Amino acid sequence: MLCDAQRRPALAFWKAGRETEQVQTLTVKDITTTIIDVPSIRPHRFAGLEINQQAYLLVRLETGEGAIGIGEGVSPGGPWWSGEAIETQQAMIDHHFLPALQELGPVSLPTVVQHLDAVAYGNHFAKAAVEMALFDALGRQLGLPVSTLLGGGPARDRIPVRWAVGAADIESIVQEVREKLDQGHTALKLKMGAVNPEDDVKRVAAVVDALGPDVDYLVDPNASWPLETARWVIDELETIGVSYVEQPIRRDDLEGLAHLTSRATRISLIADESVCTPSDALRATRTRTCDGVAVKVAKAGGLLRGLTVGQIAAAAGLGCYGGTALESPIGTAASAHLFAALPQLDLGTELVGPLLLAEEILVEPLEYENGDLVVPQGPGLGIEVDWDKVAEFQRPSSAG
Repeated sequence: MLCDAQRRPALAFWKAGRETEQVQTLTVKDITTTIIDVPSIRPHRFAGLEINQQAYLLVRLETGEGAIGIGEGVSPGGPWWSGEAIETQQAMIDHHFLPALQELGPVSLPTVVQHLDAVAYGNHFAKAAVEMALFDALGRQLGLPVSTLLGGGPARDRIPVRWAVGAADIESIVQEVREKLDQGHTALKLKMGAVNPEDDVKRVAAVVDALGPDVDYLVDPNASWPLETARWVIDELETIGVSYVEQPIRRDDLEGLAHLTSRATRISLIADESVCTPSDALRATRTRTCDGVAVKVAKAGGLLRGLTVGQIAAAAGLGCYGGTALESPIGTAASAHLFAALPQLDLGTELVGPLLLAEEILVEPLEYENGDLVVPQGPGLGIEVDWDKVAEFQRPSSAG
């Protein structure tokens, strides 16, 4: 028997398909992969590294039915976060996923990642890129946006966006964020963990003091603190006025994360690295590992599994936060469709990836308005790639 988390996507596909198997399945004819390196408007510093450009794997999928779909693989700053580099994603898709899908024949989207699971363990980011392209192709074939395929009708057509800054200096952060507040953003995410905790807390306190209490603050040390450090730092952040801490300690210390969640009073803990897949989300709800979950397309292994993560979290009373891997406009559009379909999105999102890039790779840029991202309404992902622009950033000999 299907649970609600499984039934909703299946029902959406049933409605979209007009009860015919033909339009609910696609045959993968070919996949072409291309790596591009797009410069950023400024450095973005995580706890352990700094990036000045972002690498993406563009996945162009052609179906036997004549549809073309676009997907994206991403790896912010390399394989440190997921264990997958852009280059390994390309190799996995070109040499393993493509032959398997071609041999498989007609494939149903609700089961495509299950088929890829049989080909390779893990590799969630690569699987998500292929599934994304299939969703785009099916949406174009049916004339429906991906958000409709996911939920039978989007719950929202605009996505609130929390501005995100790296572990930069105080003056740079304050100047940048003030500009974004003038553009309608009301929430801020700051990276921590790049300097010693004492100086980091002083840095955050100075930012909060400069910007004031009307901004909603979230900090993210990318799992860089030991448990003992996290205890006192979170206490300090509570007094400063920070609302959320994302993934303070290492991803496998679920007991420690649950301990921090239970003792925090005025601050909420969001799990990112610790909750990637639906099974992770179930475990988090059973042990009350966190107050909220960061939902991401890539780390979940695709749109459908990301939807399930959000449904599980919402059903268990956990908050849902729309996270980012600093995707390009392609991956950001896919995330927007997912977040539009989630039953709840009470913690907002941080879909800032395209705004951090110095160049545009779409024919028409995504629309940001008054601190929100407008969900694309066209068929599929609702975007068109500027392939001439892509060619400018293509890594030599990167076409698969």
